[in-house]
Amino acid sequence: MLNNYKQLTGRYLKANKKRTILTIIGIILSVALISSIGLFFKGIQLAQIDEAKNSYGSYHIMYNNVDKDLLSKIQNNPKVARNGLIVNGQKIEVQKGVKLGEVIATDKGLELLPYKIKEGKFPEKENDVALEKWTLKIIDKNAKVGSKITIAGKEYTLTGILDDNVKSQMDNEGVILYVNNSIDLSKEKEAMLAVEISSKTSLRTAVRELKELKDQKNVHVNSFLVSLQGGAEKDSGIMGLYTTIAIIIGIVVISTIAVIYNSFHISVVDRIKQFGLLRAVGTTPKQIRKIVFREASILALIGIPLGLLCGVIAIYGIGFTFKIIGKDSVQFVKPSISPGILGISALVGLVAIYISAFLPAHFAGKISPLVAISSRNSINKEKIKRRKSFIFNKLMGFEGSLAYKNIKRNKKRYRITVFSIIISVLLFITFKSFMDMSLQISSDLNESQDIHFIVYKNRNGEEGKYGIEDKFIKDLSNLQSIDKSYNVYHNIEFASAIEKSAEIPEVKEIEGVYKDIKYEGKDRTFINSSLAVYDNNALEASKKYLASGNIDVDKLNSEKGVIVINKNRMYMEKKKKSYYGTAASLKVGDEIFLKSGDNSETPEVFGKGKVEKVKVMAVLENDPFNFNGPQNGLKLITTEKVAKEIVDKERAKHIEPVKVAMKLKDLKNEEAVQGEIEEIIKQDGSLKMINSIDDNRKMKSTMLMVQILMYGFVTVISLIGSVNIINTLTTNIILRKREFAALKSIGLTQKGLRKMIVLEGLFYGIFGALYGSILGTGVSYLMFSGMSGARDFAWNIPWNAIIIAVVCSLAIGYLSVLSPLARIKKDNLIEAIKDEH
Repeated sequence: MLNNYKQLTGRYLKANKKRTILTIIGIILSVALISSIGLFFKGIQLAQIDEAKNSYGSYHIMYNNVDKDLLSKIQNNPKVARNGLIVNGQKIEVQKGVKLGEVIATDKGLELLPYKIKEGKFPEKENDVALEKWTLKIIDKNAKVGSKITIAGKEYTLTGILDDNVKSQMDNEGVILYVNNSIDLSKEKEAMLAVEISSKTSLRTAVRELKELKDQKNVHVNSFLVSLQGGAEKDSGIMGLYTTIAIIIGIVVISTIAVIYNSFHISVVDRIKQFGLLRAVGTTPKQIRKIVFREASILALIGIPLGLLCGVIAIYGIGFTFKIIGKDSVQFVKPSISPGILGISALVGLVAIYISAFLPAHFAGKISPLVAISSRNSINKEKIKRRKSFIFNKLMGFEGSLAYKNIKRNKKRYRITVFSIIISVLLFITFKSFMDMSLQISSDLNESQDIHFIVYKNRNGEEGKYGIEDKFIKDLSNLQSIDKSYNVYHNIEFASAIEKSAEIPEVKEIEGVYKDIKYEGKDRTFINSSLAVYDNNALEASKKYLASGNIDVDKLNSEKGVIVINKNRMYMEKKKKSYYGTAASLKVGDEIFLKSGDNSETPEVFGKGKVEKVKVMAVLENDPFNFNGPQNGLKLITTEKVAKEIVDKERAKHIEPVKVAMKLKDLKNEEAVQGEIEEIIKQDGSLKMINSIDDNRKMKSTMLMVQILMYGFVTVISLIGSVNIINTLTTNIILRKREFAALKSIGLTQKGLRKMIVLEGLFYGIFGALYGSILGTGVSYLMFSGMSGARDFAWNIPWNAIIIAVVCSLAIGYLSVLSPLARIKKDNLIEAIKDEH
């Protein structure tokens, strides 16, 4: 028994379980997507902050040459959370050419420095020390945390082992940490003070105020950390990222409204007669609207909490997956529950649901009782238009012409159906474009990430010996466990001249890259060049990066050939962002004039001295190996033979391998191979080894995580879009069973009906894909505008995304009509005509 008309809502939802469940699933997916996007970007920000603290330190400001007055001001400042004194001590030689740099700090100072404990803890009392693992092997191979070790005749307790740093290994200068909570500023005139600002105050304002406490040359701001935490003065890059996120979430919200609106609209249309009966027994339009809004409230009450829960589970699932991939070596996302983000997601979901319910509720309230009971509202008296569809008649026959007229006959149905497809296509193109742009911005992986060990010549080696002897190169490359070895040379700098036509408009805006010169009676462009020398193995590996031309060692040697790398990174001072692209538009067969000397040559003296003409034999789309030369000029590659021919005799003597980079066949042999390499190089004290396996694993894991995440988002969006299209088209056909039965009763065959409905689905797909592609391209450009605030890169029309979206929308448009067609075929013709919906 009903005591109140509002009880109808619950009964209806229970009676139509399938539709109710589908609507709730739509709400759950949408809210989960909105919340997970917000939580994900929050997680990325937190992970980047942690990474910045590990790389650059947890301090926001560092003062040099600290006195007692400054220390007192900082310690009594309510905006300061932590502060610590740091003193750089002496250099201790622990082996010929290997030193330890002393760092003495207070306990808070040690916490604020960019040193990460791998095992153990920071020093806590006098005679406690922490060292990097690679230096510990030199001091005492058997030492463990808690062991007593002797350094420069003094005994210390090892409390912690620090992560190895590649730069410190290259420089042969490790670090040794001590703690001293009684640093005397009257004696330590060059003491530094690290300051961490409280999270309870405005970071930007606090940084600005604290910078004024000392002259600028003695103040260093940890810019990267400050920028990530939103305290930078100029944060166009971060604002651009926020703009992009806002666009993505905005489109998700619109799609949420579209999906839920369709569900409510179908629900109302399906119950027109019931609403008419309610109106006939005295229910007011306001009460009818309340019924619809009450349904929305119940669905929101169920769907939103479950959506938030799914969003949280999704972000922790992503975090767990990434932790397995990174093996604790890299943290791309730091999962966290942000009440603010969850609150905003719930509010956005709630607003979207009520907006979606507004029009159907208004429509339900306006229903005339008599018209609704007699179902006369389903009969539209239309203005007759003679549409002469000659093209459709010719190409697709009578059924094609009828299908085209059908989709145009009911404008409201046409708009709703096409709008659903537009939203789905727009969603796909937006996320696909975002994925492509994100992967374009991310660091590119190359052959350097597959290098496991590097043997290099110590900078403190004997005078006159620049490179590694052939004997050692041969012994290293002949090791059974080594898959490939590459000889690495120092880059050679040149001044160069190219044709004026090779200039790039964007690069012309960067000051100092191009200069006008006249050479051999012709106007040319002066530009700096950096030449990398590759051995045969490296040249072979470079072939997979070819954009044009061929890499042939014999031709390079015989024609004084060079290979151009078409990727540079230059800072655009005027725009305050980086430019990523080619330095000059050079093609295979072009000639470059190289001036032997260095890249500090001026245009005025170009040509006075040895100038060699080289020929472009190939163009690469990316760096095959990490490029160590300057980025503000041409990046060239050639062989050792050609390099020696185009420089003077004195410089030619020094073109020899200074490193040997090695790739293992199997990483399981890491320790055994390391021992074999150490055994070979111990014959020459100037040779050192770097194990780069961990660093490269981190980089590859990070890139893999980015790709998994982006492809995951695109997959989810594709599924949501597909379900939206199928749901709309399927319902559209089922609600027209009476119309189709009437057509069959006047002679249209089942085959003809099938053809007509299939063509309708395809027409909807074509129109929706067309409009969606146009809108998607516009949104793609808007996102590009936001993301290019961080760095400059080219925008291209997302043709791949458009083609995929068009093909899929047509395929889904076709497949989605097959199921309702099968149901219509089974229906009794007379019963279908009598049926009101």
